[in-house]
Amino acid sequence: MAALLVAMGGVALDSLTLSGAPVAIGTDWTTVQLREALTANTGRPRLIVYIRDLAAVDMDREQVVTQLPNVFPHGSVQAQARTRDGADYSLTLTGYSFFRGMPGLVLEGAGVARGTTFYSLQLRAPRPIENAVMIWLDSLGRARPD
Repeated sequence: MAALLVAMGGVALDSLTLSGAPVAIGTDWTTVQLREALTANTGRPRLIVYIRDLAAVDMDREQVVTQLPNVFPHGSVQAQARTRDGADYSLTLTGYSFFRGMPGLVLEGAGVARGTTFYSLQLRAPRPIENAVMIWLDSLGRARPD
């Protein structure tokens, strides 16, 4: 995971390092505990949610490439990143990524001023996602490996 982060300039938000429990995203807004604030050094921040447990979302590993857009269509997964003063910025599912056999949901935001820092992150999906790893991508920032 560290090599991926160095290559992509991201920070892993995997809660395994915080509480010993995996990140779970529900159908209602789910708050993700951040280890540190997230800064948008570009105007288009991206968050990738890697799904570790395909069976929990009714996907077959051999068919994941074709099933992923049907199970999680564009726009169906959303995130809200909040600044210290309470301004919310939306990130929405716009594409897919794969890493070491894990499918990833790419959420992107637009219109975020460079240097905006987020202190809270909430996500929701059309079906619960258990055991996920999330990576905040910011190509102008330094890599902060897990």
